[in-house]
Amino acid sequence: MRLIKSFSGVALIFILFLSLTSFGAAFGTSRVLILPFDIQSDSDLSFLQKGISQMLASRLASDESIEAISLDGPSAANLSKPIGEAAAISAAAKLKADYVSYGTLTVTNESVRTDARLVRTADGAPQVVFNQTGKNQGEALQQVKLYAAEILKALGSKAPVLAQPVPQPQQQATVDESHRHPDSLWTGAVATGSTPIRMMASDGKTEANVWRSIKFQAEIKSIAIGDVLGDKQNELVMINDNSVSLYRYADGKLELIDEFIGEKDHTAIRVDVADINQNGRAEIFVTNLSDEKTRLKSYVLEWDGSKLVKIVQDANWYFKVMRVSGKQPVLLGQQRGMIELFSKGIHQLTWLDGSYSESSLADVPRGLSLYSFASGNALNDGKEMTVSLTSDLRLRVFDNTGDMEWTSSERFTGGGGYLPYPADVNESSSHEELRIKRYYLPQRVIISDIDNDGNNEVILANNRDMMKNLLPNLRIFKSGHVECLQWEGLAFGLKWRTTDVSGQISDMVVGDLNNDGVDEIVYSVVDIPGSAFNSARSYLVSWQLGK
Repeated sequence: MRLIKSFSGVALIFILFLSLTSFGAAFGTSRVLILPFDIQSDSDLSFLQKGISQMLASRLASDESIEAISLDGPSAANLSKPIGEAAAISAAAKLKADYVSYGTLTVTNESVRTDARLVRTADGAPQVVFNQTGKNQGEALQQVKLYAAEILKALGSKAPVLAQPVPQPQQQATVDESHRHPDSLWTGAVATGSTPIRMMASDGKTEANVWRSIKFQAEIKSIAIGDVLGDKQNELVMINDNSVSLYRYADGKLELIDEFIGEKDHTAIRVDVADINQNGRAEIFVTNLSDEKTRLKSYVLEWDGSKLVKIVQDANWYFKVMRVSGKQPVLLGQQRGMIELFSKGIHQLTWLDGSYSESSLADVPRGLSLYSFASGNALNDGKEMTVSLTSDLRLRVFDNTGDMEWTSSERFTGGGGYLPYPADVNESSSHEELRIKRYYLPQRVIISDIDNDGNNEVILANNRDMMKNLLPNLRIFKSGHVECLQWEGLAFGLKWRTTDVSGQISDMVVGDLNNDGVDEIVYSVVDIPGSAFNSARSYLVSWQLGK
């Protein structure tokens, strides 16, 4: 009798289990909103937009526990392009979707790239961050299939996951890579960001591994490297006009972690990272302008464990992180005046009561702007000196009293980033005349022992202006390179320089991008600047010595 009761109990449990399994899909259905991809291409590829949405919906519908909702037509047209995280989550919340998918397909003559994300609506946590590059337009749909497979996997689907195709090896002739130009080297597999190229610096004896990223369909304005996630690993931060992107270098590629989209009419001009508030995660300091670059509205981002969030906004500060060997990073700030770009006095800023406040004046020679200088043992004599690029584009060295010790005969041209000079508010006639005058931001000056030989070098970028700096309001760039200078007793001499790249170097930092314990020189190259006639195109280069 007891055996029969036990059997009945087991049978009842089994029946309940079958019932729950049958209705599990209904109770556990995940609603996924599929937003149309933003298509970036010189050709009209709008037909792909609907096809991508239909393919995603079809593949997700293969699992009964997933309900795919497509948003297109007038509803999708009302969303700003490219679709940012905030707009995507808002659309998903209105439709009561648990997740939202959105992305960008970038198609050029050389490559096709898919950047897509699946985000949880409730808290904005990314579930899938997908980045894939191919060689031609025909690979676009294959990338969408792979993205759909990643979504199914992330949502716990038992549907078959599409395997990524293995590229067929190609036989190549043996070539002495050190004598080839980078533009001919950086093609094929390397263009997607893979194995670094072994090269020689200009001195013919300094070896380096050179890596290049994919080409972004945007104009990279500034970059920074630091431990943003607080996991003892470095990430790369990259800004264009109104967005901040956070990447991690892995297996020869940059993997997108998160992206913050700023206001549409804002322009970010410089980014730095450092853990100033001492919470174990480096903050991202974005110097940001509004109202046609006439007002400072800088902000600070920080990783909250799942995404980048603003912790300070609308700050009237130009931000800069100063790094001196053997010391903790220091946050410096300079304010903007009513009728001047830079007010007098550069301040050291500290974290206090949820904001960054000036604690003291920085010990900087008078007349220098925030972005024009670096401090450190530049002459390798144990004394801290200031090395600056002044308004005449010459490199100068100042001692701790502010006296100038040396000036270069060569001029060092910066990038294309500029601020319009403010008009005199008391003279209405001066508004249009002064607004067209430009203050070009100087390139970073970095003091570092980049080759680990026990002596510091001064590292800075130098672009070639086809106008030869004769036109103060116009720069047309032909090429750029990075120079490594060393003090030779009486003057700075060229130790070595990198190979020229076409276009302009827009920013440069020294840091451990690939987390191998060795610093590299990392710089952003604007291959094609954005204009009314061209889409912008840029990429990143890492130059690592002695390996």
